[in-house]
Formats: sequence, structure tokens, C-alpha cells
Amino acid sequence: MKAHRILAVIYRHGYEARRNLNRLTDTLYWPIQNIIVWGFFTLYLSRENRLEPGVASYLLGATMLWGMFYSFQRDLATGFMEELWSRNLVNLFSTPLSISEYMTGLIVLNFFKAMLGLLMAALIAWLCYAYNIFPTLPAYLPFLFNLILFSLSVGLVVIGLIVRYSTKIQTLAWSFAGLLMPLSCVFYPVSTLPDWLRPLAWTLPTAHAFEGMRQVLAHGEFSWARFLWGLALNILYFIFAAIFFHRMFVSARSRGFLVKQD
Repeated sequence: MKAHRILAVIYRHGYEARRNLNRLTDTLYWPIQNIIVWGFFTLYLSRENRLEPGVASYLLGATMLWGMFYSFQRDLATGFMEELWSRNLVNLFSTPLSISEYMTGLIVLNFFKAMLGLLMAALIAWLCYAYNIFPTLPAYLPFLFNLILFSLSVGLVVIGLIVRYSTKIQTLAWSFAGLLMPLSCVFYPVSTLPDWLRPLAWTLPTAHAFEGMRQVLAHGEFSWARFLWGLALNILYFIFAAIFFHRMFVSARSRGFLVKQD
């Protein structure tokens, strides 16, 4: 891979995002809107004495981190779909640019966009609701890494499906993460689930990440078990996602689907 080609991809999507209201809305509006709504909800519950100490903080923290997970996966998929919508894939890959270079540039750009959205939400929570995530952020970083890595794997699978089966299923870019949310146990412990669903939840790195973050908040202890289980699952899912995406891309290219996308 060549660094200048990766940088060119970052510039291409960066310029487009700067002048595209849809991209600015996805990056900033939704993270801020989510934290405002959940902030008011936690204020209401706190005033009615319906929350145990620390629960309001966890709800706001989970809202920010799930928003980061969702936005990274969504923007990764929609960034690729921009090339499909504009029928630009043929132009891109008629150059020496490789698919690995293109995806690396797209991943780097969307990582920074997701971090920008997380930072804005954290500032709103700090200024408006007196919730400061920054002191606990170092303990959250390993779980944040697992969330980002799993979001990347989900994004690769979604892009692979869209490339192979056309933009008729492009709604997966916005809806696939939502399918994982109930079993990810973002706002409640895994023990809340029925017994028969708990083994399925533990197959998701997101469930391990949010359970580990709850343990940090409740007991001030870092859970190596939750982190390592999530990391091991992430490695397996990322290998599968990378192979799956590559095969879908090669299949679509050999069948001419990169030109025929509608």
C-alpha cells in the first residue's frame, strides 16, 4: 500500500464531507441530539428519585459510546456507497489505487469523524448535564477499542453485501447495527436478558464492552476478562469480515456489478 494514495482517498472524502450537509449532519447533529434527549431523560428520572446513584452517568456514557459505534459503522458504509451512487468506482479502480488502499483511507477518515462526534457529545454532556466522561475515559479506552474494531467488522460485512447484491439493500448501512443493539446490552446488564438469549449476547464484543464499562463505573475496577473476551471475538470477526468483503468485491467485479449498481 502507498501512503500517498491513502491520503488522496482521505482528501477526497474529506472535501466531500466538508461541503455535504448530509455528512455534517451525520457527524455532529445526531450525536448531539442523542445526548440532549438522553440528558433530559436522566434529569427527569433523577428528580423523581427513580435512579440509583451512578445510573444516570452510565446512561449518558453508554449513549455516547453506542453513538460512536453506530456512526463509525454507518459512515464507513455510506462513504463507500457515495462511490456507488455517483458511479465512481470504475474511475477509482481504473487507476493504480487498490481496494485495500481505498478502504484504509475511508477507515482513517471515518475514525476521526466518529471521534469528533464523540467529543462533541461529551462536551455537551459536561456543559449541560454536569457529566464528565474524561476522568474515566482511560479505563474505557480498551473497551472503546473493541467497539471500534467490531464496528469496522460490521461495516466491512455490510459493504460487501451491498457491493455484491446492489444498493437495493443499502438500508443495511443504517439498520444493521440496530439489529445488534438489544443483544449488545447497551443500557442494561446481560443478566436482564432471558436465560436462552444470554449465550447469544456473549458472542458479541459489544456486550463484553458495555458490561466491562458498567463494572468500571460501579466498582472502579477494570475487567480483563471482559476486555480479552471481546478482543478475541473481535479478531475472529475481523478476519471473517475481511475475507468476506474481499470475496464479495472480487465476485462483484468479475460479474460487472461495480458498473451496474442501481
